[in-house]
Amino acid sequence: MFSREDILTAMEAFPLHKQLGFRIHSAAEGACEARCTIGAAHLNFGGVVHGGVMYLLLDVTAYCAAVTLLPDNTNATTHDIHVSMMRPTPPGAELHLRAVVKKAGRSLYFIDVEATVEGRPVASARVTKSLVSLS
Repeated sequence: MFSREDILTAMEAFPLHKQLGFRIHSAAEGACEARCTIGAAHLNFGGVVHGGVMYLLLDVTAYCAAVTLLPDNTNATTHDIHVSMMRPTPPGAELHLRAVVKKAGRSLYFIDVEATVEGRPVASARVTKSLVSLS
């Protein structure tokens, strides 16, 4: 059985997350703040953050917020995600990600995530996580 802290540490150490520079800044009951400095690995041919990379970063931040509330012997998996891209994110930008669990039900968590650069929104997501039993 892994502790919530072990899971959050593993999220940063996961090879893809590590390659993308995903760092958890803070995690508390129902919330997570993370950071990521945008580099070449994040960019599409247009020189801005690839939509799929942004999707991943928003989803991982949502998962980290969910982890703070998970009952013992459960995990969360993405049930549904809707991502809105608001403006391009250029290389060198410091991306701030903030996820908040808006409703934690018995089998579903509803999570809002916002990505900002210098206080300006660049993307957002509404994520539904399904809780699954590990036993």
